[in-house]
Amino acid sequence: MNTSGKMQQIPLDLALNAPHSLDGFIGGENLLLRALITQLALGRGEAQLFIHGAQNCGKTHLAQAACFYAGQQGRSAAYIDVKKNPSQLDHMNLSHIDLLVLDDVDALAGDDQGEFLLFDLINRLREQEIPLLMTASLPPAACGFQLPDLLSRLGWGITMLIHAPNEAEKIELLRRKAQERGFDLPFESAVYLLQRSPRDLGSLLKIIEDLDHASLSAQRKLTIPFVRSVLFP
Repeated sequence: MNTSGKMQQIPLDLALNAPHSLDGFIGGENLLLRALITQLALGRGEAQLFIHGAQNCGKTHLAQAACFYAGQQGRSAAYIDVKKNPSQLDHMNLSHIDLLVLDDVDALAGDDQGEFLLFDLINRLREQEIPLLMTASLPPAACGFQLPDLLSRLGWGITMLIHAPNEAEKIELLRRKAQERGFDLPFESAVYLLQRSPRDLGSLLKIIEDLDHASLSAQRKLTIPFVRSVLFP
């Protein structure tokens, strides 16, 4: 295994000013899941983890956070958005990978070639003892995969549901993500934001990014009037 600390990107197209982190993901009902991902990124415990949950519940956040955490620990991690880049699974070079993360693997369901590529990749990963993290909207048996041998391989590891954060956890998450970007989001402003914007995690994190840019440009603190001006220009 490669322990140089250089994170391989195939492609790691995060487009973020601040990296997703496991610490930035609120625990709550997901404490066990976060612990399992931490162990997986370190190459310990179960070698395969399949997490599923509703759209915008934080799956991609955790997937990318696992890569960053592995990199921080001197391990080489590769992230693939399977929905956007399914061809990356074909003849993939695993020689310098300590952790592989496949986001939205259910995008391959019903695609004969795609399912076979995933089946073959899982076999190769198991042979080379490389940990694998996969995400999907539904558990493997409900994704619509047609290849019986693939379904068997998807059941090799642990399958877990990711729980969407509750209101209090979303407020804490928003404030923590703002802090990671280097600015303060007051509690009152976070509550206002949550009450007047889409509640899904993806949209909320995008708003934090927009507020970051707006506050830097205007040199303003994130008061409720300023947040209102950004949300409703």
